[in-house]
Amino acid sequence: MSPIITVEDEISLAKNEKLLAAQLKKLARWQKSIGSSQNKFAMDLAKMNIERDKLNRIFRDTFNQMQTIGRENNTNVGEEEVNMFQEIIHANDNYIELNNTYMTAIKDLAIRKQDLAARIEIFANALNELATRRTVVIKKTLGLEKSKDKLIETGKLTNLENQLTDSQREFDRARNIMLKEIEQFLQVRKELNELWINLKKSISEMS
Repeated sequence: MSPIITVEDEISLAKNEKLLAAQLKKLARWQKSIGSSQNKFAMDLAKMNIERDKLNRIFRDTFNQMQTIGRENNTNVGEEEVNMFQEIIHANDNYIELNNTYMTAIKDLAIRKQDLAARIEIFANALNELATRRTVVIKKTLGLEKSKDKLIETGKLTNLENQLTDSQREFDRARNIMLKEIEQFLQVRKELNELWINLKKSISEMS
């Protein structure tokens, strides 16, 4: 047997919807903060890559000089250090490429986190509006029932019924908006999860 739903249950639901909306907004603020931090991290990676590229150019110049000098007899440049420098240059080229891929993935993630934060806020506002409309409908319903018990005149009763109908229509509209916003929120979150997967794929041996 299904439980009997009371007015108090509806009021409690509206209160919880308000609490949920407030908590969603707190989460949105943290999402924004994390997104900003990740964007800064991506910018720092870009700066590091610029310096690594400069370093590698100097490595190449040095390597070329070592090769030239090493071809001569009786020099202080050995084959071992020449090979080591060549290995470092190749490793740096690889690191730069990997870091660029990683940096792009981080930037995409940071941007999408900001989008998700905005979506969470919109969702929270829609949920808050729904809770407000729900409360209005409850109050209008209770007012109408009390008026029926008091046997008020037909004109006033009709007016109260019309007010309830209008309130219910506004509630239905608010619910449709909220459902649409939930769909948008879930879509952005899905896209964000895909970016996390891309980020995971971009991670390799880096230093």
